[in-house]
Amino acid sequence: MKRWEGKKVVITRDDEYRSRLYGTIQIWDVDKNRLVLQPGSVHVLLNDILHIKELDKLPQDLNSAAWELNAVGYVMKQPVQFDNAILFSSKVMIWKGDELIEPFAKLVRHNRERVILDDQRVFAKADYQFVVRSRRGC
Repeated sequence: MKRWEGKKVVITRDDEYRSRLYGTIQIWDVDKNRLVLQPGSVHVLLNDILHIKELDKLPQDLNSAAWELNAVGYVMKQPVQFDNAILFSSKVMIWKGDELIEPFAKLVRHNRERVILDDQRVFAKADYQFVVRSRRGC
């Protein structure tokens, strides 16, 4: 099974939850009945594998990461991040390119295309970057 070495895969484990592991197979060691998955050097016993499927790209390699580190917080890209900012009344910075439009915005609603602030201003998600402020950046 050396042909799997270097391949990006999702491994479905034969456990009660059918858990999945994503990574690149670094070593397939039949003698030790295991493989080593990167990143993290995760050792998986061959007997615990239900299914292996080759992937073109790993979720962590996708061009649009779920979050992106910013000096004072995280750039919001996923709907759940906007939901959480609304739920927790997080302070959000709104940027257009290199220009800071709003340093302490409070979101009240959002949909796929736009964000609505507590003062009823509307911003298009495609035109602006929304950075949720972390505790270290408040």
